[in-house]
Amino acid sequence: MKRFLAIAILIAGGCSDQSDKKTASYHERSESAINILVDRFKSQYISASTKPAKDAVLSEYQKKIGEFLSSHYLNHIRVHVDSVTNRNLTIDTKFHAGEDLVFMSSIEFHKRMPRKEDSFYQFMKNLKVNTDTNIDFMYIGKFELHPPLDSAKPVLIVNAYPLSYQMHGRR
Repeated sequence: MKRFLAIAILIAGGCSDQSDKKTASYHERSESAINILVDRFKSQYISASTKPAKDAVLSEYQKKIGEFLSSHYLNHIRVHVDSVTNRNLTIDTKFHAGEDLVFMSSIEFHKRMPRKEDSFYQFMKNLKVNTDTNIDFMYIGKFELHPPLDSAKPVLIVNAYPLSYQMHGRR
């Protein structure tokens, strides 16, 4: 009986570890996956020895990253708020997640806004520069992938709107 109890506890413990892995938050998987793609791109690009090989790696990862961004939510990404510029009713934002990943957006709001849009406008203009935060992003179909040897630019710049919870139905 003691053996049965010990085996049952081991099985339950093993199952609980698996469920933790399965229920790992989606944002962690999304954020990790995009960072893994960028790291693999950097590694393969640096290891390529010829210009045509480097161009082939760049082309391959432009396709892979484009497919990834188009088919995955960018939820709960840990970012640093670099800038929030409010000109009239246009808000430009820039965030970075590490040294290789930047999110940028420019959103023009209307003078008369429905409540949801006004809530989003307030969220955007109240972002605090030089703070770290978790933000959901909505990819808007454009990104730039730069060779890792170009230190003037981050490796990946993604045009994506930061979202408040009110904009996509969360509490």
